[in-house]
Amino acid sequence: MKISHCIALLTALLTASIIADTIILKTGVKYQGKVISQDEESYLCEIYVTKSIRDERRIPKDQVQEIIKKSEDAKAITHLQSLVPTPDRLTLDAYEKRIKAAKSFLTKFPKSKHIAEAKKIMATLQEEQKAIADGGIKLGGQIISADDMEANAYDIDARILFQDLKKYSANGNYQRALRKWEILEKEYSKSSAYHDSLGIISRILKSYKVELTSLINSHEAREAKRKAALESLEEGDRERTVSYLAEKHKAYENLNEREKKELRTRWLTIDPYHKKALDYNLRSINTVMNSLRNTKSAKTELAGPTYRGVWSALAEGNLEQAEKLIKQLESMRIPEKYTSLLAQQLEQKKANKAAEEKAAKERAEKEKIEKEAAAETSADES
Repeated sequence: MKISHCIALLTALLTASIIADTIILKTGVKYQGKVISQDEESYLCEIYVTKSIRDERRIPKDQVQEIIKKSEDAKAITHLQSLVPTPDRLTLDAYEKRIKAAKSFLTKFPKSKHIAEAKKIMATLQEEQKAIADGGIKLGGQIISADDMEANAYDIDARILFQDLKKYSANGNYQRALRKWEILEKEYSKSSAYHDSLGIISRILKSYKVELTSLINSHEAREAKRKAALESLEEGDRERTVSYLAEKHKAYENLNEREKKELRTRWLTIDPYHKKALDYNLRSINTVMNSLRNTKSAKTELAGPTYRGVWSALAEGNLEQAEKLIKQLESMRIPEKYTSLLAQQLEQKKANKAAEEKAAKERAEKEKIEKEAAAETSADES
């Protein structure tokens, strides 16, 4: 096979999902792309090598056999295909926009050969939207119903934190990632998500340490540069700028104090011009890294299965088992908001059971009295 044919085949494979026209040469070579302009002798074409790489080239007209234009419905279905599968934790409004796009396709192209696929995409979106509207969530690519969320609340909340942690880390926002991990560590140490996070947290800490160290080492030069810039200003402008920076500095220091006292976080909001917070976060990194190094790996009892067990016991009416499992959860020291909810459910179940037993007892007594009265009446008549 000639090299040109190999390149053309590779181009076709790489651009299969790109909205493009097909340019077919007399040699049989096919390109995905579009005609930008033409003159009497040639076409100026933009060839799609990959989704992100374009190659502009001029092709003589006498070498072109055919140019197949991508149909409007083919272009539209390509866009529609990109809407599924949906990402995790999509909002109801975002679902509505996607459903609107599917409906628009069905209205605009009622006779398209892609109509069945468009209907399937819309049905998927509507089904997921309903589950979310009913209190569910999409997590890990799976729809979790409201009932399942209730029975797995502890684990799901931990998974959401871990997901956010990974998102912030991937974006290089290590401070926000570590804020999420801090909550995981404090409140969800009995979750599988927390234990999974230990596999990446060291890398995050190391990356953040490099960033902070660089900011600290360049702090003096940065301050000198700003000082020189201020000195270059006219006196009035300089005074206003200095006043503005002083107010900004005060607001920033107040923010850091609130973060320390109210949020009780190790990870302060940083500013390249404020070395104190940079040093503070660097010390936090060293403290946590030392703590992780000194922590011995041991098998930890997870709270998730026990939490689910409580809900199962409550559903089955096994109140003794539910109470026993709640005490186990309390001993694991998971956040009170989870155990208090379970305790409330247990008390409600107990109250309902007591009311049912009381009602049953009253019915039995009433039936007994009625039977005795009936027996007396029968005896009198005889």
